[in-house]
Amino acid sequence: MSMYKDQVRFMQACGQTIEGFNPDQAGLYAKLIQEEFKELMLADTKEDVLKELMDCMVVFIGYGISMGWNLDRAWNTVWTSNMSKIDPVTGKVEKREDGKVLKPASYKAPDLSKIVGD
Repeated sequence: MSMYKDQVRFMQACGQTIEGFNPDQAGLYAKLIQEEFKELMLADTKEDVLKELMDCMVVFIGYGISMGWNLDRAWNTVWTSNMSKIDPVTGKVEKREDGKVLKPASYKAPDLSKIVGD
């Protein structure tokens, strides 16, 4: 099971394009992202929060597909970058007081330029 592959299947069933940039479709998904995010922020039970979070993920993935981006490649690029925040000696990350992970000297920012340009 893959959220990406499941969304591709759903988009095909909707008659949407799944390859290349589709500006009209991307515009639709951009609007849906705004709607779903608002619903997420208004959710008041854990069940509703989870439902709205999943709806956000669906429209985020749909937007990326509509932009013609290889989301698997993008995920792997960002994942590798995030993992560079882990201290190889301690296996831990350094955090700010509020819990945000800090970027150490070993951090390598993700280069998504080739994915966006594809």
